[in-house]
Amino acid sequence: MPEGDTIRRLADRIGSRFAGQRCTRCITRDPRLVGLDLTGRTLVEADAVGKHLLLRFDDGRTLHAHLLMQGSWRVGPASTEPQWRRRVELWFDDGRLTAIDVPILGVVATAHEDQLVGHLGPDLCGPVAPDPDAVAARLLADPDAPLAAALLDQRNVAGFGNVYAVELPFIVGISPNQLVGGIDGLDGLLRIGTPMIRQHAAKGPRNTTGRRLNQPDHFVYGRQACPVCATRLASWDDRTSPWGRISSWCPACQRVEERRPVDLVRARRLLALHPVRRDPMFPAS
Repeated sequence: MPEGDTIRRLADRIGSRFAGQRCTRCITRDPRLVGLDLTGRTLVEADAVGKHLLLRFDDGRTLHAHLLMQGSWRVGPASTEPQWRRRVELWFDDGRLTAIDVPILGVVATAHEDQLVGHLGPDLCGPVAPDPDAVAARLLADPDAPLAAALLDQRNVAGFGNVYAVELPFIVGISPNQLVGGIDGLDGLLRIGTPMIRQHAAKGPRNTTGRRLNQPDHFVYGRQACPVCATRLASWDDRTSPWGRISSWCPACQRVEERRPVDLVRARRLLALHPVRRDPMFPAS
């Protein structure tokens, strides 16, 4: 599933390409958009809130999309996908915008966008970074939630997806299965994860290791063995996971205990090459 950083980059691409341009042709092939015609309307801006994409037009309407696992947008060139996969096609002076296999689409008055995103927690990739202490307090409101489940709950904080729910616990030496009420220093994880996702939103790609920064790279997501101690990783699949998503962790480095502190020494060592180390939010000690 695209995470908050991906949707933020997508919104920025759409906005930089088409904002201020009139839609010259509009085709919809989704039953939820029957009767929608944006022809003649100007795209004011493209925005992202968490994993939600919002395309705001000058008639006071917002086209809303959530990509879930399978959706994507083609920005600029015409899509060559079969018509039935092209749920929305918008023509602008500078190219075409096509929603491909996007499973959640809708239109709402721009003034009422809160109906779609008002339930979300602070937006990690919004104009201002959320306060890590405040986000930690939101996570701790349900002390019996496993860490990964708490990070993925968009009502707590909007933008983290499964890569971060796997990688951030590994970086700080906490099991994704550890109950948040048994974690000391949870704000330290957020002081790493918040600037990391914001850097990925600004530049991409999603790289949690700091190696080969021009391509995606992860410590344990999609891996078989721990890069620190070589122990074979334990894992959930999406059918057995308590939070319904795949997960992996090192049973040696990330033991579940009654209380477990966030290991910032480990984090600084693992992220020695990552540009997040230079962010003022990153914990100094």
